[in-house]
This record gives sequence, C-alpha cells and structure tokens, in this order.
Amino acid sequence: MQNKIEDNVLLFLFVSTVLSVTSISMLVQNTYAQVQMSDNTESNLTTSNDKVMTQTFENLSDFFGTPLFFETSHNSIDSITVSTSPLKTQDSYSATGDLRDVGNVTDMATFVTTHLANGKSTSVGKGNFTTSDGNIANYTGQDVGNIDSSGVEIYKGIQVFSSDPEGKLGFLDNVIGMYVYKYWPNGTTRGTIWEWK
Repeated sequence: MQNKIEDNVLLFLFVSTVLSVTSISMLVQNTYAQVQMSDNTESNLTTSNDKVMTQTFENLSDFFGTPLFFETSHNSIDSITVSTSPLKTQDSYSATGDLRDVGNVTDMATFVTTHLANGKSTSVGKGNFTTSDGNIANYTGQDVGNIDSSGVEIYKGIQVFSSDPEGKLGFLDNVIGMYVYKYWPNGTTRGTIWEWK
C-alpha cells in the first residue's frame, strides 16, 4: 500500500512538473511571438522620401523565391448564385500556366465565394493541375478577397496540394502554396503561386 501511495505521489509530481514546464514554455513562446510580430510590423515598413512602402504583390518573390506557378490565360466557365443572404456564388474556371520544372499545365477549379460588405469576400474551393500527358495534382484553396478603388478584384490565399508521390507532379504532394490573383474590369487576369517552404 505504501509503495502504491509513493508511486501516485511521484506520478503527481511528474505530471505537475511537465504541466508547469509546458505552461512556462507557452508563456515564453507567446511573449516571443508578440515581440516578433511588433518587430515584423515595423520592419515591413520602410520610409523613403517621406513615403511609406508596404509589401506588395509585385515583390513577394523577394520572400518566397521563384514562383511555383504563374497563370498565362484564364477563362471563366460558369458562375451560379448559391444563396442570396449572404450572397454566395460558385465560380468555375479553366486556366493555363507555367509550373516550375514542368512547363505548361492546365488549372481547373471551382470556388464558392461569400460576398461581404465593402467589396470584401472569402472563398473556398478545389481544383487541379494537369499536365499534357495526364499527370494530376489536386489542391484545396482558401482566400480572402477585396475590390480596390480601381475596381480590381484581388484574392490572396493558400493552397494545399496532393498528388501521387511517384508521378510527374509528385513534388507537389503536401506542398503549401501562397497565391495572389488579380482580375481587372477589362477582363485581364494575373495569378501567381509561391511555394511556402
């Protein structure tokens, strides 16, 4: 009986110690993260000739490197209204583009977009890249969108890829992509995906 009590006391002390260390570790990590966020916020802004420069679409390659994919053509296939309150649309498209280390691929996708106030939106969807010889990499995506003062729709999001690890697009399996797509009122589109390493 005495051994059982001693074992329980030791177990209690062990669990208490682990919980204390974990709590302290989380506190330190949270404090460090808050300091880093404030540092990052300040370091992302640079002043030059009394102008404040922020991170833009055009220079994301400075952070993520050479794009994983850039779109060369984009065609809307279908758009239907899913609900009116709030307004939700289901939009499908077919695009072509250049996939790093592969070349030309077709991108087919369908996204459901919830339209919010002030030109803002959120979207979730699925799609795939297909090579000319039939290799496929699937993805799921999620983004936030807005319409700028010029009427340009801008979507910034994330994609998670899955593919046959042994196939031509196997390098995409479990890859996370960060993307920015822009749609101008005149029909011009531009989309770029960077690999988040």
